[in-house]
Amino acid sequence: MSAPPPDQALFFVPGPQGPFGPITLHAIVDHVVHGRLPPDVTFTYQGATGWLSIASEPGARRLLDERRVALDDERDRVFGALVKKSWEYFHQEERATLIDEVLIGAVITSTLDNGFSLIDLRSTGEHHHLRFEELKSRARIVFQLRHLTPSLLASRVLGHQASVIVGYGEPVAEFGRVWQALKAEYKSGFIANPEPGTITVDADVTAGYVYVQIDLLWNIDDYVHADLSVDYGLLTTHVGSTVHALRKYLRGRTS
Repeated sequence: MSAPPPDQALFFVPGPQGPFGPITLHAIVDHVVHGRLPPDVTFTYQGATGWLSIASEPGARRLLDERRVALDDERDRVFGALVKKSWEYFHQEERATLIDEVLIGAVITSTLDNGFSLIDLRSTGEHHHLRFEELKSRARIVFQLRHLTPSLLASRVLGHQASVIVGYGEPVAEFGRVWQALKAEYKSGFIANPEPGTITVDADVTAGYVYVQIDLLWNIDDYVHADLSVDYGLLTTHVGSTVHALRKYLRGRTS
């Protein structure tokens, strides 16, 4: 009598309390491949002449060989996926580490593209201060940048965000008078923690500059892609538009 189809639960294997089953031959072979049954396990089925071994049954042996090859391929696939995931985590960690520097470089390039020259750069590691000047008009732009989500965990939850204060300033004739008038106008506007979009005034008394500045929150991922390439066009537009608005605001208060 030929053996039943391997996918039908008509097989039995020996157990400590007698034959165990019925189960499929597929299940027996799977237990052998995964080490839950010994390779020399025997089995039987109704109508068999006795206990049979996988080695003695061509169909069972072929099934075992196929399952071993499939398991080997599956483990190779799983291993390859683990290595691929490890590289993905590595690149995410690397990006979280480098994105701060990339953003600073991108801001410098985009501000240069708006016609300003870099005249000062200071960094404490967490806070970055940049100052630019348009050499002909002597107008200045200042940036204060702080990466709010520098860790990989925080950036995966919230994305890469930055606190950005952009200031625009010009040298003002009769600085003392203008500055005193602005301080009086904005005496209620000196806010310890301004909300995004809040415009405040400041001054460089030594150089005779009056500044207006705005607090913004940037999604760094809008400008720096996963491969650390930069959308300079978008950043240049955003920097230029912000400077344009601040220039109008300042001149409306000092003219």
